[in-house]
Amino acid sequence: MYIDLTAKPEHKPGIVGLKLIRDAKKTMHPKIYDHLALINISSVCAATINAHGKDKVHQDKSMYPAQAELMVIEGCMDDYEAFKKHLLPVSRQFLLRPIHTEWNTILTAFDFFLMDGVWEAVSFVGEMLAKHKNDGGVSHAQLFDQLCKQDFYAMLCASMENFLNQRYPLSKETLKLNF
Repeated sequence: MYIDLTAKPEHKPGIVGLKLIRDAKKTMHPKIYDHLALINISSVCAATINAHGKDKVHQDKSMYPAQAELMVIEGCMDDYEAFKKHLLPVSRQFLLRPIHTEWNTILTAFDFFLMDGVWEAVSFVGEMLAKHKNDGGVSHAQLFDQLCKQDFYAMLCASMENFLNQRYPLSKETLKLNF
């Protein structure tokens, strides 16, 4: 991984952020691919909940994938494509159809966003970033310092621990899509 801060032509700033560079001859553990896929699909989950509200998504999520018209893909298409690409090695590892693994992961990600404290944390981080937009951003230290002082923080930690215990270790049974 590297951070490219090299100045670009026409005085444009370099790319800020992490890029994952992978040697095609070496394979990563399925959990790493799963983590990357969950990060990618999070933009779709957040956009969908933001557009329709937590209660509506919670109610209508039971109809996914048969009826997934509420899912907001617009503006998140690159993330959605990366999500599918990252889950392909996971599907191969467990000999599952990619579409089933993808929908299982989408539903799991939505379930996580709907857990107690998670959407509140997402909203808090969004508000904090918007508030400090003109200041040139906010540091991770500032963000985490403020986040841990919020009323929902204990629920967020419990939800994250619950999610990790339910999701990992990955297995064929937990990755199957149950209609």
